Amino acid sequence: MITAEKSAPWTRLLAWYFRRRVRDAFAGVHCKGLSALRKTEAGVPVVLYGNHPGWWDAVLPILISHDVLRHDAYAMMEEKQLARYRFFRKIGTFSVVRENPREALRSLQYAAQLLRGRSRFLWLFPQGVITSVDKRPLQFFNGTARLLRDLGDVIAIPVAFRYDFVEKERPEAFLAFGKPWRIRADEHVDIPLTTSLLEQLIEYEMDVQREEIMERDFGEYELIVPGKRSVNEWWDSLRQMER
Repeated sequence: MITAEKSAPWTRLLAWYFRRRVRDAFAGVHCKGLSALRKTEAGVPVVLYGNHPGWWDAVLPILISHDVLRHDAYAMMEEKQLARYRFFRKIGTFSVVRENPREALRSLQYAAQLLRGRSRFLWLFPQGVITSVDKRPLQFFNGTARLLRDLGDVIAIPVAFRYDFVEKERPEAFLAFGKPWRIRADEHVDIPLTTSLLEQLIEYEMDVQREEIMERDFGEYELIVPGKRSVNEWWDSLRQMER
């Protein structure tokens, strides 16, 4: 496996770079439910598991963890992707080969070693591959449930990712964080049952998010990264100046 080589200078540099790229690519990045991540308990790791609709899923966690929440965060990425984009190692990304049970187990053990008993965050995508945001049902690998079991005392939070065009020329990114699920060391974790529950919890968040965007109900979302002004915004500004 490819281990993480976290570097503070590299993290700052990459966060700065991707912030510029996100501002160019999106009209804005909006988050709902960040309060759940601001009230975590000291010494208890948090596993953030999300659906995987696009390449930007690997980038937005950098901005949220580094710029918004200031967390000590790590991420798990498919090994063939991390081998291609090795700079992700510098921000705490390590690899997994889901098709190889022995290699996948090594990655889970490494993740547990990084997180156990520490106030650290781990971003991962249990689907393993990029999949349409509207595909149902979701199909997760069992690795996330195994990691939750091995950590003993941990908080799991679903994250719904969606990219959509609203009223601007560029798409907008939406992330919805669900309710935290605290799993304690003395609880029995049934792997297949837990995997199924994780799938249902994130499907719920994704369905709610889809309805919110369809209805243009953005009241609970906060803008964390503003994008460049679109043509219609520039035109509206010019018309106001003329008046």
